[in-house]
Amino acid sequence: MLYGGAIFAYRHCHRLAYDSQRERRDDRPTRRADRIRQRLGWEPGILNGDGGKPKGMHWRTFERLHDKHEAYVHASLAGMMMRFGIAA
Repeated sequence: MLYGGAIFAYRHCHRLAYDSQRERRDDRPTRRADRIRQRLGWEPGILNGDGGKPKGMHWRTFERLHDKHEAYVHASLAGMMMRFGIAA
């Protein structure tokens, strides 16, 4: 894939990395939780409270997404605690 601006070049030739390649281990679950929050129409940020079920979404879908969201939040917070040396 070509990346452009003043010049066009390949990502590999200029040693450019994707954002996901630069993130820490605990950043990935945070990003995934925020993606679920966006799909549910909730305010971004894992420390913000949960919203309700969006109108028109099946309960089964909502519960599945909510469970995934909670798992990503717990993984992210555990990673942050390890990074900052906080014992659980």
